[in-house]
Amino acid sequence: MLNLAPLPLEARASERLAGFPGFLHANGFALGAGDAVEVLRTAALVGVLDPRLLRWSLQALLCGRADEWRRFDALFDAWFLPANRWAAPQRRSVEVGAGVPSPRGGEGGRRAGEGASPRDAASPAESLASADFRELHEGEQLLEIEALMRRFARRLRHVQLRREARARRGHRLALAPTIRRSIASGGTPFHLCWKAPRRVRPRLVLLLDVSRSMAAYSFFYLRLARALSGELADVHTFIFHTRVTAVSDALRDPDPWRAQERLHLLAQGWGGGTRIGESLAQFNREHARRLVHARTAVLVLSDGYDTGEPEQLATALAALRRRARRIVWLNPLAALPGYAPLARGMQAALPYLDLHAPGASLAAIEAVLPELLEALR
Repeated sequence: MLNLAPLPLEARASERLAGFPGFLHANGFALGAGDAVEVLRTAALVGVLDPRLLRWSLQALLCGRADEWRRFDALFDAWFLPANRWAAPQRRSVEVGAGVPSPRGGEGGRRAGEGASPRDAASPAESLASADFRELHEGEQLLEIEALMRRFARRLRHVQLRREARARRGHRLALAPTIRRSIASGGTPFHLCWKAPRRVRPRLVLLLDVSRSMAAYSFFYLRLARALSGELADVHTFIFHTRVTAVSDALRDPDPWRAQERLHLLAQGWGGGTRIGESLAQFNREHARRLVHARTAVLVLSDGYDTGEPEQLATALAALRRRARRIVWLNPLAALPGYAPLARGMQAALPYLDLHAPGASLAAIEAVLPELLEALR
């Protein structure tokens, strides 16, 4: 599970530092939720009084590619400095055309044709991604959030599991089979065995609560599932309320209106009560053996309100725990001030989860999902 214990930094500085990886992620950096913890640890070690030392330390920590290294200074300034101040040490030239502002951007305003600063450019998308789904009502907002979901899903396409397999030629010696084959020759390894990398895609199983208490969120979760199903090869989606229903085929329908109609036909009782334990037990009986294995991440999206017995939910999750590599529960209520997982369903579920995290916005999901898939490596 993620360790998000607070570090001994001034509260405001900690909040700003913790948000920096998310800002970089929104600007194309390959970062996950755990990087916020590393940023706070690094800042606690080097201090925040010397901005140059902090800048260079975070650059070494967060930049994994040459293009990230080139763009870091301008993004650092955009996040930490007041507007119109671009005080990065000029250690290298910065390309304005690459979406990074000119250091002269604050002198008398921008000239016509110059791009906006990274803070300005990222702000609308970042604000929309951070908005609670239940606050999004306008048609334009819905179209924009779906576009952001598709963009996020496309980024996840590049997450693959690295495995090694026996090969006639390879770069690494397979020690165990080489030793076994050498027994016939008295221990002399005349025949070497090799290993070569192979790519395996992670499997993601989505379990979406479409009960009445989740009505404000299930609309968006289904659109996220549709975006993921359209971009990733191995995503399996189920909805549940009092029973579980597979909806992967409907979500992959190229006609969105027909897909919506198929979903409504499948989801009898949509918006009714919730029996999470009973639904997960049904999933285990009918689908888990076929779909869930050691490279599978199971993602439950629910508020945890269960009208069934908590013991049944605990039993179902324990059985799923034995099959899945990771089980993560995203709860749209978890980000609310003063929230505690006191519902009987959540109390029963917590011992079997790798992570219980907020899930009320796209940004909250983006903070978890890439790291979840990376954990399957």
